[in-house]
Amino acid sequence: MVDELELLKKDWQRQEAGLPKLTKADIYPMLLKKSSSIVKWIFLISMAEFAFWIFMAFGLKFDSDSISNVESALGNTEIISTIIHFSALIFFMVWFYKNYKKITSTDSSRVLMKNILNTRKTVKYYIWFNVIFLVVGSTMAFVMVAAKSPDTIATDNPLLAALAFLAIMGLFIGGLLLFYRLIYGILLRRLKANYEELKKLEV
Repeated sequence: MVDELELLKKDWQRQEAGLPKLTKADIYPMLLKKSSSIVKWIFLISMAEFAFWIFMAFGLKFDSDSISNVESALGNTEIISTIIHFSALIFFMVWFYKNYKKITSTDSSRVLMKNILNTRKTVKYYIWFNVIFLVVGSTMAFVMVAAKSPDTIATDNPLLAALAFLAIMGLFIGGLLLFYRLIYGILLRRLKANYEELKKLEV
């Protein structure tokens, strides 16, 4: 009796042989279109994130003695940090847009591979900047409030206050990294897959 699996393999091979073979010239435009679409989404998401932080900074206002004490303790530091943050976000948005334009105007697979790598690096720099800025900015704010307006902190135990701050900081960083992993991580993995396909074309 003839093995059914072997029959299936032979039938599949006959069907595959009848299909048109895709050439490098056929595959490259598809990879270019997919890559440019991914980088466009990265740019659009960064714009949405920028709008979110603007809303958080200027759209939400709470009237309370604690908030007033915190703002008084921070003074101009809050304004300076906000300017630095938004300036950096604008810088990265422009960088993302330039990456998008470079990829859409690419006519070489090697150049496309280089642009994909540059885009992946830019996103990683962006993520690390936001995480480091959150840690440094929040730590400075906590220290300044604790020094200038200790009554704002809800406990008289400095160690307990520091532990509570670290726990809250850990939650924020974890949430931020999870967001970036879900959103940017998916897009970066797709870019990496395109890069691997381009490498095969260059072999």
